[in-house]
Amino acid sequence: MQRSNLGIKDLAKLADVSIGTVDRVLNNRSGVADSTKERVLRIIKETGYKKNVVASRLKLAKNKVIKIAILVPSAKNELSYWNLPLQGVDSAVDELSEMGISIDYFYFDLLNHQTFSDQIDKILKEEFDALITVPFFEFESNRLLGKAKELNIPVVFLDTERDLLFPGNFIRQNSFNAGMVAGRLLHGLIGDQGTYVVVNILNDRGKQINNFQRESGFRSYFEDCVEEEHIKLHTINHPLEDQFDLVPELKDLLDPNQQLGIFVTNARSFLLPDILASNHISNARIVGFDLNDKNISYLKNGSIDFLINQKPQFQGYAAVKGIYKYLTEEDMSQLNIDIPVEIVIKENVEYYTPFGRGVEF
Repeated sequence: MQRSNLGIKDLAKLADVSIGTVDRVLNNRSGVADSTKERVLRIIKETGYKKNVVASRLKLAKNKVIKIAILVPSAKNELSYWNLPLQGVDSAVDELSEMGISIDYFYFDLLNHQTFSDQIDKILKEEFDALITVPFFEFESNRLLGKAKELNIPVVFLDTERDLLFPGNFIRQNSFNAGMVAGRLLHGLIGDQGTYVVVNILNDRGKQINNFQRESGFRSYFEDCVEEEHIKLHTINHPLEDQFDLVPELKDLLDPNQQLGIFVTNARSFLLPDILASNHISNARIVGFDLNDKNISYLKNGSIDFLINQKPQFQGYAAVKGIYKYLTEEDMSQLNIDIPVEIVIKENVEYYTPFGRGVEF
């Protein structure tokens, strides 16, 4: 007896109960005898009734607003990478504007873990229904999840995943796998006889977790998939606040007679082509992350060979939509999403929409 157009009045008639009784059963409220509840639930199952979540939310929005806190690294300028997930957040909020949803933005200093912790304390003191943030600081992320569990507040992490003491929700690209892909791409260009360099950025706790995971995947490719045992593989860790230049460690690795493969584990690949050119280095090949305008420009002219797209706008968009679905339908299916490792080259970059692009870190 499947009928998709049933309303609550129809259910009440079929079960021979009042509309109020059906409403209490649908919303799992007390005050209904067990036998009556079983009869209503049986009718719901037999008819295939689906609650009109949109109509219910529109009605509820007049009295109850879903409040979501967004906590991300502060954007240094209009080109900052961290503006991108917020573009996706804004897009999702626009779509849900009539459903009673509000967003408050909070920011922390990527070089100062204490600012993250302070903002978490501030957010948890207010009556937010959910939180979207990033898991860059392990201790503080564990502390956040512990407190959120006590308050029954869902937390969704963007950008990358890490092992934490409590179960978490992650909308991210697998950073280790992305590093493996980067290794395969560069090895295809450079071969077994070249020199490989990984460029990371540092915060006040050292190497950022996403950079660390990407480098681990990159090194794993050469350890597991390449027979040559003496490939030269080096790491340069660049403090985030410093202007990147041709540091002594990189200068020492340059050899005009040997191919150089550079893997930039963040969105700053665009810093390298001009530095290399000014030092007359023409034998370097570069793989990096994110489709910011500068990276795309160098990709198109051949100075960067590959970019890996992790869809930061989609991550922000999906996080808001997933939280909304969970809070209104108790459906957690969209709170964990694995973003595919997309390989972008100059021949296909034009097929990527602005909503899938990244910008400067």
